[in-house]
Amino acid sequence: MKKILLSTLLISLTTLGAAEVAIPKDSIIIKTVDEKISIIEEKTLLAIQSENYRFIEELLQSGAISPRMTINGKPLIIHAAIHDKAEMILLLASYGAMILEPVCGEGKDIMEHAIENKAIHAQAQIIVIKA
Repeated sequence: MKKILLSTLLISLTTLGAAEVAIPKDSIIIKTVDEKISIIEEKTLLAIQSENYRFIEELLQSGAISPRMTINGKPLIIHAAIHDKAEMILLLASYGAMILEPVCGEGKDIMEHAIENKAIHAQAQIIVIKA
């Protein structure tokens, strides 16, 4: 019985990929999780810029991203304001991105970014949401 259990354990360990094996943090650093997060961040920013609402909504619904997530020191909704994507601002706000005033790492709020980037559609949408 012990031989069967041991052989099963060995077979299962050899079939696992490197990302699936639990390794203590102090022995080896695995960057797969960081790489996956980086890819999601890049795809999210690209989806905001290209107005891919379906992709953003799928990520939000699945929990892969949070509506309050920050990338490069700015919340997603501020990225949408910078690129003058009013409908994206509305989508993110409907998922709770504006429950608290979104502020970037520099201390600027969403309206300041919209004004700075001459994003008039974003400014109008922010006014409507706050009203």
